[in-house]
Amino acid sequence: MTPIKYAVCELTNRCNLRCVHCSSNSGPPRAGELACDDWVRLVGELASLGCEELTLIGGEVLLFPGWETVARAVKDHGLRLVLITNGLLVTPAIFDTLVALDPWIVGVSLDGATPETVRAMRRVDGHDRVMRLLRDLVAAGHPRVNAITTFCRLNFHEFDALADRFRGSGLTWQVQIANPGGDRFTGDWSLSVDEFATFCEKVTWHLENDPDLWLCPMDDFGYHPLSGHLGTFHARFPGCMAGIAVIGLRSDGAVLPCLSLGDEFIVGNLRETPLSTLWADDARFERFRNKRRHLTGACDACAFADSCRGGCTAMAAANTGAFGENAYCLRVIEQRRLLGDLMEI
Repeated sequence: MTPIKYAVCELTNRCNLRCVHCSSNSGPPRAGELACDDWVRLVGELASLGCEELTLIGGEVLLFPGWETVARAVKDHGLRLVLITNGLLVTPAIFDTLVALDPWIVGVSLDGATPETVRAMRRVDGHDRVMRLLRDLVAAGHPRVNAITTFCRLNFHEFDALADRFRGSGLTWQVQIANPGGDRFTGDWSLSVDEFATFCEKVTWHLENDPDLWLCPMDDFGYHPLSGHLGTFHARFPGCMAGIAVIGLRSDGAVLPCLSLGDEFIVGNLRETPLSTLWADDARFERFRNKRRHLTGACDACAFADSCRGGCTAMAAANTGAFGENAYCLRVIEQRRLLGDLMEI
């Protein structure tokens, strides 16, 4: 049985915000959420299954009464602790706790360079408070503080302004794409394929030419592009690790190969089946562990099909409904552009 290297645990779906791009519809807690003792036990199980890094999220993680206890259990088992928060509930006491916990990464969401854009995305005026928290964490000496921006059409116009904001700040700027999902996200807010290509070009330019901007693109960036310019990064994408080295545990006990995936991908529930039993059952994860067999269209025909296996599964499934074909692939985008240019000659 291969180890679970990375686990993402949603301690609660309760949240103080109603962000438009939240695919989990966070706000109220889920029915029958796991208790603190359950999570402490699960941390131990994950450690025994080979887990190296454990991410705690919500909803808003700080609304889970035992978040600190669970976080300390992660540290006690020798795992890398990653904490993701919207930052708006961080009091001076919680700030001191975060610093004392010394997570591997503290991630704080900031989806705009202006209060107006943050309000459009998160429905609160939290821009200044989040920026203050990010700067305070850096000033306190934490070496890995991530400002997390999720892009869609509501905030993509501020990409350059955000790059200017974070350059030389001591912050890592983690960038990712909002996938359609949830009751509050309108479909036409998603970046088009061409807008996604522009996003990739911007990311690549900064990675190559902007050493003072610590930029961290997620797995929705790539894959195997044709051009040397874009090929510098993600030239060798190892494929989606959901259900292979990654697992997601939801607050109601539901288990998914990745928490970015929807309900149709639930493989079981911890209230009914032990985690070790679920993870050892290849049949439950068959589409992921044998994903190459399920590729279609351009992904099936691609020279990198065996290794890339269609890129980010959540991105493909959410945007096109196709499990095994990813329209948001630089290689596919470039091929289509080249064919279009040839047709015009």
